[in-house]
Amino acid sequence: MNGLLGRAIADVPLAVIDFETTGMYPGHDRVVEVSVVRVESGREPELVFDTLVNPQRPMAATYVHGISDHDVIDAPRFEEIGGPFLRAIAGCAVAAYNVAFEMRFLDYELGRLGIRHAFPHLCLMYMRPMLGLGRMCRLAEACRLHGVTHSHAHAAAPDAMAAAKLWSVYAQDLADRNLITYRELAAIRRYKFTESFGRDPHPEQLADATECQLKPRVLSDATLIGQATEPEA
Repeated sequence: MNGLLGRAIADVPLAVIDFETTGMYPGHDRVVEVSVVRVESGREPELVFDTLVNPQRPMAATYVHGISDHDVIDAPRFEEIGGPFLRAIAGCAVAAYNVAFEMRFLDYELGRLGIRHAFPHLCLMYMRPMLGLGRMCRLAEACRLHGVTHSHAHAAAPDAMAAAKLWSVYAQDLADRNLITYRELAAIRRYKFTESFGRDPHPEQLADATECQLKPRVLSDATLIGQATEPEA
């Protein structure tokens, strides 16, 4: 099984995810907000999933993300959003700005639902030095250096959208260098995330069709977030 290795980068949709959490350690800490921005060739990045999540424990790290216990009291639990979330990322390579952090929580939260899938994934933070576009830095600095609009840091939807627009910068650089496949990308320089390119995306037919009421966070700049749409099964 070659997973993504023999596939063209442009042919594989990318699901850029962002989690806000109660802290750094999955299990003790839980997800309190999740957003997915889907990127497909020839289309603008689209916010397809966005909701606060009730962590079923007292809130923490409010000083980082601004989410309080009151904000999530009527938000869905992660087990209620599992099916729609999986539909949002089905068929995609998963990406995040700090993918190691997001993958730990992704694996933990899905594992609680009995879903264990080794996702192919990319780290958009390490891809800057990998492509020779600059040093590793925070998302806000990378956005500033590449002319990407980014506000409301540590809110899942704006962070995911900013990271998705950075991916568009990286993808154009790869196209300009005529680097077509994931195998060619992995050959540039070895990182831990490139080892995941031998895996396949999560298949759509395994995604639970359960519906639930999502609760997107309301931010002051509503035009930045837009309206998330439920991905089709």
